[in-house]
Amino acid sequence: MSAGTVVAPPDPIGSALWWRDNVSAAPEAAWQKAEEWLSRSGDAELRVLARHIAALAAVERGRVRAARHHARLGLAAARRAGQAERAAQLRLTLAWIELECGAVAESWAQLVAAEPDLAEADRARVACLRGLLHCQGDRYREALVELTTALRSLSAEDDRRWMANALLGRGLAALYTNRLAEAEQDLAEAERLFVADGRTARAAGCRHNRGCVAFRAGDLPRALRLFEEAVAAGLDVDANPEALVDRAEALAAAGLTGEARTAMERAASLLATRGRTGRLAETRLALAGCALRDGDVAVAAEAASSARRLFRAQRRPAWAALAAAIAWQAKLRGGQCSRYALGAARRAAAACAEFGWAGPAAELRVTVGRSAARAGMRALSRKLFRLAAALRDDAAAAPQQRALGWLAEALLAEQDGDPDRLFEACRGGLRELDSHAAGLAAFELRVNAFSLAGELGETAVGAALRIGDPSLVLRWTERSRASALHRRALRPPNDQRLNSALVQLRAAVRETQRLRNPKRALRVVADLEEQVRHRAMLVEGQTSRLRTPCGMDELIAELGDAVLLNLFSHGGRLFAVSVVDSQVRLHVLGPELNAATHAARIRHLLARQARGTAPRAAPMFEHGARRAAEELQAQLLSPVLPALEQGRPLVVIPTGRLHVLPWAALPACRGRSVTASPSLRCWMRGAVDARAADPAGAPVWIGGPGLAHADREVRALHAAGGGRLLVGANATAERVLATVDGAGVVHIAAHGRFRDDQPLLSCVDLADGPLYAYDLDQLHRGPTTVVLSACDVGRSVISRGDQLTGLAVTLLGRGTATVIASVVPVPDERTVGVMMSLHRSLREGAAPAAALASAQAEHGEAGFVCLGYGGAPMR
Repeated sequence: MSAGTVVAPPDPIGSALWWRDNVSAAPEAAWQKAEEWLSRSGDAELRVLARHIAALAAVERGRVRAARHHARLGLAAARRAGQAERAAQLRLTLAWIELECGAVAESWAQLVAAEPDLAEADRARVACLRGLLHCQGDRYREALVELTTALRSLSAEDDRRWMANALLGRGLAALYTNRLAEAEQDLAEAERLFVADGRTARAAGCRHNRGCVAFRAGDLPRALRLFEEAVAAGLDVDANPEALVDRAEALAAAGLTGEARTAMERAASLLATRGRTGRLAETRLALAGCALRDGDVAVAAEAASSARRLFRAQRRPAWAALAAAIAWQAKLRGGQCSRYALGAARRAAAACAEFGWAGPAAELRVTVGRSAARAGMRALSRKLFRLAAALRDDAAAAPQQRALGWLAEALLAEQDGDPDRLFEACRGGLRELDSHAAGLAAFELRVNAFSLAGELGETAVGAALRIGDPSLVLRWTERSRASALHRRALRPPNDQRLNSALVQLRAAVRETQRLRNPKRALRVVADLEEQVRHRAMLVEGQTSRLRTPCGMDELIAELGDAVLLNLFSHGGRLFAVSVVDSQVRLHVLGPELNAATHAARIRHLLARQARGTAPRAAPMFEHGARRAAEELQAQLLSPVLPALEQGRPLVVIPTGRLHVLPWAALPACRGRSVTASPSLRCWMRGAVDARAADPAGAPVWIGGPGLAHADREVRALHAAGGGRLLVGANATAERVLATVDGAGVVHIAAHGRFRDDQPLLSCVDLADGPLYAYDLDQLHRGPTTVVLSACDVGRSVISRGDQLTGLAVTLLGRGTATVIASVVPVPDERTVGVMMSLHRSLREGAAPAAALASAQAEHGEAGFVCLGYGGAPMR
């Protein structure tokens, strides 16, 4: 109970009335007081009040079954004793409890039965509860009217608790009718009243609901922060499992679908245990949305259909409409495209829009429109695209929803054969996504924010291919790829809790290495990894676009006599735009799957060779890798082979799985300067960063523990090149980060691990534990050139639109011009020689890409790649 709370009156009835009106301030103490009276008192009125207190306390503690039990016993006792007003007040409480359980009809029945016997002071409370019931029944406009009427009648002194509840209900009604500014205002005022009344748990619930408002507005970082602040302020998610569902939906939107599904399953279990089956429908619907994001259309369709049945049983038409829309979205993506399916999905989208679910309605209309177009139903397709396109001009919609509207406009222009309008629509959609990403300091959130960029880009690239202009194709492939890397945080994250979690995570990983049975320690590591990921998403800040000239004239000037090969896929086929001697050409390279298969085979065979093979099997692996490399080269490089045979450097912008291809394995690339960059803009920006670097900067040599060659390697490099040396106990994460910030050349020889499941937890091992990509994101400016003498850390996870996430990419995002790293395991005994030759060439003035090419050719190695800029092309 808060300080300054009035002491309960001494007489038993007065004391009971006081406890009844102040239960929410101290539910545990109220519960104990009610049990005391029920066990000792024989006074009928006191026992009725004790039952009422117990019911209210159980509600506050999230135990609605116990609450219903005590309220019904109290009601029966009040009726036996002829206490009509007490019985009516208990019915009012029962109406609230049934509302919490999702039993809307039973709640209405209790409210109607209670109203005739209630005192005038309780009538406004009836109006408040009536408004909340309208809200629960998806009649949000009626709820807004009823709750506004109730708020005019409630007394600020006597009914502060009910005023706060009314504001909470009206805020939620405003949320579900997309009146987001009004929702935020009401919820913030309700939170203030709850705090003033000492009801911190209710106030925390308001803070959580404000997070829901932010989520609906598309402000994902703020939503996640408010959800976390609500828990810190006292929101008990075990007592309020629906809060877990809301947070899980935000995690799913952030791309953390695995964690989201786990949280939703926990929420479903808690809801069932606590008797709150009425809330299970929302959980099932959230699971459906999560499965849909994961591409698991069968699970999504089943979960959404189940949720729809539950919502219909609860007479909640708005939520049933949303569930139907998600179910049809899943079914259409799963291949259902009959006339019946398209008609039913169209009606589901209309119902969804009618109840205010503008985003899901537009998304379903785009999906139905595309299916209808493929089925030859042009008129239906056009109508649906027009309806979805209206969202682009809705100032109240979230940026991603407006981008979806622009996509619909582009698809409509495509049907009209109007490429100019199509390109303008795609530019509009990409502008919306870029403006949304401006406030996302967390890299993971930026990657997810640009998920629609792939569809917009694919639509524009398709139109450019139909026109056949290579320069136009090149511009649009560039506009749609690696979008998260095209923004850079204005300042590195400075979050003490994130830093603390990273330190604890390092210590926990070190602990697992010392234990014989690390099972328990591994669970601690997993928990800390989750903490790190979540804290990283809460980082606040702004980002700026990479202001790099990237017109055709600037590109040609920067290339000089180097060869550019820009790879991209469309409709399952692989294409390339080449730039050789200022000539821009478009090439069709055949099936994308063929190239991806050969690239995967090369990586697999090189990895097997690195791990060691039986002498008899070695020729077979070498032959297989050579054949796969020759076939892949014939597909990818044939348009530019004549230029490469003249000894020219190659700058390649890969696509899909080719981002992790060891290019030196291709015969034409062996001994040749090859740079692979996520995008042309990243390559051009690398040139700017490289030229801005201090040429007199001292190199930094870092050796990690547990590798026989690492200490020898960095000491030899330091002896040859001078600079700073960090080995042994000096090579800690804190010291390394402070030393490499803004450095010229940094070389790290250490164990490396790439994480497919969580790429920003990819790491290199240091004296005090792993140095993660999350750590590197704290650099003010990345080193100009970084050499990672560690296995596999050059790899990235590739998401739609060729968005990359990983350790090397994090460095590029912080201003590093060039990263040299491996994309396959490399034998330790060969690494030292490669690295010595590489740095010798760098000291002699060679560009990083050229230095790597000569070093790998000298030692028969192919596993390292040059990422980013690669240095000034040889001219």
